[in-house]
Amino acid sequence: MQIIEVVYSPLCEATGAMIGKLRQWLEGTDVQIRLFSFDHCPQRLKSKFKKGENCFIDIFYCENRIDSVPLHCDRIYESLGIQSAVKQKIDKEVMTFPAITSLQLNNAFRSGEISFHPINQENYMEEMTMCLCNYPFGNPPEQFHKECMAIKSQVFSEIWSREKTAGVYAKYKDSVIGLLEVMPREILKKYGYMTGTTGDDSTYLSIGCYEVGYGIPRIDMIDLLMQQLTEVFPLFSRKRIEGIGIYDWADGFNPYWVYEKYGFKEMEKLAENTVVMSKTIK
Repeated sequence: MQIIEVVYSPLCEATGAMIGKLRQWLEGTDVQIRLFSFDHCPQRLKSKFKKGENCFIDIFYCENRIDSVPLHCDRIYESLGIQSAVKQKIDKEVMTFPAITSLQLNNAFRSGEISFHPINQENYMEEMTMCLCNYPFGNPPEQFHKECMAIKSQVFSEIWSREKTAGVYAKYKDSVIGLLEVMPREILKKYGYMTGTTGDDSTYLSIGCYEVGYGIPRIDMIDLLMQQLTEVFPLFSRKRIEGIGIYDWADGFNPYWVYEKYGFKEMEKLAENTVVMSKTIK
């Protein structure tokens, strides 16, 4: 019997699908899976995560990390000495939302075809559909959607006890095409995402998932989402907000430029190209 230890963060609903796929890949083998949410994982595993990285899902064998997001079946099989002939293949769902140009996106915004909504208790389930049905890197198979929603819903339930708003999301032609999630700092920290380390956690909001749907110009939508977030700042009870700025990744996850453009100031360095950006909101 071989044992792997899997550490995941419920901040990303897609981890529910990765866990489901991992179980199917290892069905019928001699491998036992020990599953830990980041907040419940042993310190010996938690210490494996560097200061400048988020936890999404990581697999450890004999306390060595053998794979991380996105999971690779071949890599896991090789590390465990499993013959690839028994591999079970699960394809990502095909994405159907059409690609549009930057010009089309901005015209749609000016004409009111794109709507923006504060994330709250009434609509957070809709917000989650983007990473299930319109994810830029391939949708999780539908068979895992229920588990995905359940994992992320527990996080939102914690947010509602502290704030009434959790960021903003964008809709176009009945599809969610972008989202910018904002949570109390202590919740992101608890579940393994990067946050600032200075000041009182209870006074800070932290930006978590900042993602753009399939086929949507990323830089334009990243800008629009932050612009719209500033419009809902009065809905938050906390008055300090921070984000993780990453240099030299203009269209990536949390790019530095968007924080600089909207008045965030660099507060501390987490890694060579990763800094905490912060500002006071009104």
